[in-house]
Amino acid sequence: MSLLVLVALAQARSVDEALALLEPLRALRHADAAPTVPRSAYASASAGQHVKGIEAVDGVAASKGWGVAVFDLPIEAVWKAVNDEKRFAGLLPVQESAVLTGTPNRDGRTLFQYMELPIVDDRWWVVAMDHNAELYTQSGGVVWELSWKDATDPSRLVGTGWASRVEDATPVAWTHGSWLLVDLEGRTLVEYFVWSDPGGSIPAGPASKFAGGAVLDTLSAMEQLATEHAGSAEAGFVRPDQSAL
Repeated sequence: MSLLVLVALAQARSVDEALALLEPLRALRHADAAPTVPRSAYASASAGQHVKGIEAVDGVAASKGWGVAVFDLPIEAVWKAVNDEKRFAGLLPVQESAVLTGTPNRDGRTLFQYMELPIVDDRWWVVAMDHNAELYTQSGGVVWELSWKDATDPSRLVGTGWASRVEDATPVAWTHGSWLLVDLEGRTLVEYFVWSDPGGSIPAGPASKFAGGAVLDTLSAMEQLATEHAGSAEAGFVRPDQSAL
């Protein structure tokens, strides 16, 4: 290992330092009811593991699925990946992923996604995507959050090419989630969570038992996509404050 690499590693922000910076800023998050991730999960992530968990919620059948990892990639590459929804079809377990309104990769867009399922009806949903500019600014550009809130409504598809696609499918009852990224100066601490009720004939409680495996698959897929984005100079991507990336 070269001296320059050793110096860079010595100067890089550790996971513990990142958490110390992040904790007082969590109140600024836009994600609805983000789960509490145990400290042990961050230690495992720091050691190179992709860590998953499920958090039950009193009075709600659906549990929250969460994941934590450290990607050996710059935060800009990871941010591009989580905002690049046009690439999600086939990479994630969705067959359609398209921006309905707003500008791709930017704050305020709405996203349509469709998932094919065996035996039961396929599922579809719409979410409103949010870039957290305040968290980014208050953290000095260290913490980047992309969150989404449920906006599933058949009227949103009227007049679009997706209206006929969902005729025989069932909309999810609701879905929320987020990506929270912390800059480790060359690497990225990644927190992901998703909280969904699939609706229809699929009971939310039993479905949540599969959330952990889906979280790990999603982390791996985003790491793969972020690797493809590393070092690229695609136009159109912006930081959480909407400045050009």
